[in-house]
Amino acid sequence: MSRNNDTSSEEEEEEDDLGDFGLTMISIAGPSEHDCGYCKGKDTSISFGIWAHSMTCSDYQDLIDRGWRRSGKYLYKPDLEKSCCPQYTIRLDTNRFNTTKSQKKVIHKFNRYIKGTWDPDPKVKPTIPTTNSDKPVNKPSNYVQVKSLRDLIHEPEDTNQESKYKLEIKLEPASFTKEKFALYAKYQASVHHDKEEDISEGGFKRFLIDSPMKLEKHGSSDVQFGSFHQKYLVNGELIALAVIDILPKCVSSVYFLYDPEYSFLGLGKYSVFREISLVQEFSDKVDTLQHYYMGYYIDSCPKMNYKGQYQPSDLLDPIDYTWHPIQDFKAKFDQGESFVTFTDPAPSRNYPPGWVEPASITEDDLKKVFVMVGQGRVAPVTCIVKFESSAKFKKTIVDYVCSVGLELAHKIIIC
Repeated sequence: MSRNNDTSSEEEEEEDDLGDFGLTMISIAGPSEHDCGYCKGKDTSISFGIWAHSMTCSDYQDLIDRGWRRSGKYLYKPDLEKSCCPQYTIRLDTNRFNTTKSQKKVIHKFNRYIKGTWDPDPKVKPTIPTTNSDKPVNKPSNYVQVKSLRDLIHEPEDTNQESKYKLEIKLEPASFTKEKFALYAKYQASVHHDKEEDISEGGFKRFLIDSPMKLEKHGSSDVQFGSFHQKYLVNGELIALAVIDILPKCVSSVYFLYDPEYSFLGLGKYSVFREISLVQEFSDKVDTLQHYYMGYYIDSCPKMNYKGQYQPSDLLDPIDYTWHPIQDFKAKFDQGESFVTFTDPAPSRNYPPGWVEPASITEDDLKKVFVMVGQGRVAPVTCIVKFESSAKFKKTIVDYVCSVGLELAHKIIIC
């Protein structure tokens, strides 16, 4: 039931065939303990994982709304109670988002650079743009031009205005190019200090290209769900790349990388506004798609808690999967609590938070869990000989069902 991350081309072809069924098909990886990338603890990051051969966008939406997240085709659900740095799913309501003064400065600086009215070299004085008309523009003394986030974001793309640089933002399905890999290698070496021998095309593909989701068209609109790359091009040069998933209810940020030579533009922060704006545009076409998911929020980690600066944001309750304002969580984090739930009363249990209680899983529940048995055929997992002969195998199945929930367990096919 487990899956090795090093997938051969033959296995990849098999996974493509599985995806043609239009179903979610997975192998169970099970529990894992890893060194923490945030506090550097040894084997202190606890999670449960599955390997997705194929996955529908709606099923992945349901999984991230249960605290799951993907890295390539590997999906994992952290145990927030046992892990050293609890990872809470965070989302932003883009239709209620308002930029702060300091956030607007990030956008204005980027726009002024593209227009050529600001230069990072302090020796170069910014020029004052002139209008094409000789006539003065008279405006009331109390006139204030209020621009929406979308107006601000798209301002430097206006072809009717003269700019020093040509900015292009291109959204395309996730794919490999030498140009993207070169940017990735440069970013990983400079920003994350990865060793040259640890940076490979294969690793890049597994991490930021591979996805279990196929492109899915939404109704009669031009919106497609699936895994995408948003390219930032200045004068035709790729300076940044956003990896995102577009799902029925959200845009989920997977990763963002940029050319370190352009770090003066604050591209990491700028990309957040660019992606929020993208969600707002999709929301006009897809009623359900209005949230921006930034991955996980870790209150004790500055590299992860900055996400709370974008408001209004909610965190996911790890037990009953309800959303609560981040301020409510912060009040408890500030009191020294690391595992926070608003489920009252919190159930007494000896299994991970958010799981279905293993003892409540019945034989009838398991008869509705299907496994691939070959040649495109599926059968209830209870019909597998190993299910009755191996207590360990049966526990693996029950744990998986409890981790994804009964509704998803009855839709997903185990391979």
